[in-house]
Amino acid sequence: MNAANSMVRCGLTIAVALVAACASKPTIRSNVDPSADFSKFKTYGFFDEVTGRAPAYDSFATRYIKTAIDNEMQKRGLQKSKEPQLLVNMHVQTKDKVKVTESPSGYYGYRYGMYGWGAGVSTSVDNYTEGTLNVDVIDSATSRLVWEGVAVGRIHEKARDDPQPAIDEVVRQVFEKFPTQPATAPQA
Repeated sequence: MNAANSMVRCGLTIAVALVAACASKPTIRSNVDPSADFSKFKTYGFFDEVTGRAPAYDSFATRYIKTAIDNEMQKRGLQKSKEPQLLVNMHVQTKDKVKVTESPSGYYGYRYGMYGWGAGVSTSVDNYTEGTLNVDVIDSATSRLVWEGVAVGRIHEKARDDPQPAIDEVVRQVFEKFPTQPATAPQA
């Protein structure tokens, strides 16, 4: 069973790195509990660390994501704690996708002693991987989800070699929708 859990964790770790490698802008969505008073929250911690359900080790990608989340939470005035008011949980998933595009095409040419025009369909097939990063923030006193941010995007090869900058950017984009914004954010 431990070997199976290690394999699953390793697979999820690789998936985290892949999701973070989204080179183009991902689609960002968020939901917030309208009854949650975010001004009362001062501390946070990661669900796996606080509950003791941490994996045997953290991969590089997991560390990159946690560091990026730490940066975003601290920009918003929250401090990391072993007894946090907010618990942060993250989940990553990848899915292989196929996009088939058909477009009309025509041709004009000379064949068999005659000019002619013909119609056809041009088909292109694009295989790619889509990644999803989900960040949940839970009120630890009530065990109630108060905010979630989701990034969905296409994963590109070039960011896989150095995923940290891509991870930082995706997490930053997700936290743009967080109810509390950084104190140093420019006013619109």
